[in-house]
Amino acid sequence: MNIKIKPSNGLKGDIIAPGSKSYSHRAFIAASLSEGISKIKNPLISGDVIVTIKILEKLGIKIVKNIDNVYIIENSKGFLENVSQIMDCKNSGTSIRIFSALSLLIKGGLSFRGDFLKRGRPILPLLEALTLIGGEYSLNEDLLYIKRTTNQCQDIKIRGDISSQFITALLMVCPLLECEQKNSIKIEVTSPISSYPFIEITLEMLNSFGIDIHEQLDKNKEGIYEIKLNQKYWAQSYEIPGDFSSIAFIIAGAVLSPENSIITIKNLDFNKPQGDKKIIDILQQMGAKIEVEIEQNQIIVSGNLKKYPLKGMNIDCRDIPDLFPILSVIGAFADNKTVLYNASTLRLKESDRISVVARELKKMGVKIIEEKDKLTIFHCEKLRGSFIEHDNDHRIALAFSIAAIYADSNSQINKIDVVEDSFPDFLRVIKDLGMQIQETK
Repeated sequence: MNIKIKPSNGLKGDIIAPGSKSYSHRAFIAASLSEGISKIKNPLISGDVIVTIKILEKLGIKIVKNIDNVYIIENSKGFLENVSQIMDCKNSGTSIRIFSALSLLIKGGLSFRGDFLKRGRPILPLLEALTLIGGEYSLNEDLLYIKRTTNQCQDIKIRGDISSQFITALLMVCPLLECEQKNSIKIEVTSPISSYPFIEITLEMLNSFGIDIHEQLDKNKEGIYEIKLNQKYWAQSYEIPGDFSSIAFIIAGAVLSPENSIITIKNLDFNKPQGDKKIIDILQQMGAKIEVEIEQNQIIVSGNLKKYPLKGMNIDCRDIPDLFPILSVIGAFADNKTVLYNASTLRLKESDRISVVARELKKMGVKIIEEKDKLTIFHCEKLRGSFIEHDNDHRIALAFSIAAIYADSNSQINKIDVVEDSFPDFLRVIKDLGMQIQETK
């Protein structure tokens, strides 16, 4: 779908936060590794999570939607089935990395294809780690094949600064392994973990499904994970929390308004380890008015840049890469300048997010300084309407949809359906809040 976005003066209304993409991936996989029947409540069912679900179904897992957005997951055979067909992971880093590790549990292994491989996104450090626990692989830009050829295991050393998903994949598979003459295995993380909150999500999920992992990290997020072998996942009923990564765009939509806006966002669990809830603290430090009501699981965002002007600041993006696109847009509205740093991993996401964001902000009239691992955004009096190109990256499409609301003229975004990867109801929600959208050819 192609859309035209007309300028607006503000947004108002109430919304329910969509389910977390990160939690949904992990919950469906953990439930599928469990003996018995699990229930997953309120998951995100779109984009990359659909990729994960389809792979699980091909591996013999029964996944059925029940009433009230509850999904029943059953692995009646106790282990994933041997299959000969190639798994299409599209551009889902979470899917291909976790299932690469899970290939070691399947007789004959698994084969993968997809845009992830064609784009050359990072996976080699994970594959090399898997060879230490019996894995063998072949890889080119069109196909990845991996299987387990031996039960001999070595302790693993792996960098943490490329992708936290490498570590998540190892944490999910290692408890199920059988290794000759060993009853435990160690994973040593040799460089600081980027996006560490995603590891916290993984550990919280594994604990909920009965898996015991001992973590020993220093203040730099380097150290050891010690894992007992031959553990079992236990079937659970698990409720997916609302996604702070997604609602960050809605929060920005209120905060950046030139006139009065007010949005209440519900279904937020502040006790869950989602790193992107930091968006609230960041915006409050910049001057935004956001009321947090923990017991009600909601926030109330009041916007009006005349009443609550934003001041630019330096923001460390190491643990919050998914916030980078919307923080870049916010920076254009903030006084002075905003510097987003420790962002080098953003060049390896669904797109090179640093370059794409810089390009699109420049088209809207914003002064930018792009460096290898940082972006400096200077205050812009008024953004220009633009033809926005998102390079098939859902978070960039979401971020620049918000920027377009407060531009000086109409903006055009083609293939806006990409936002369904993480926020399937975004267009309906944002229209209900007051965004003016017209579908175009």
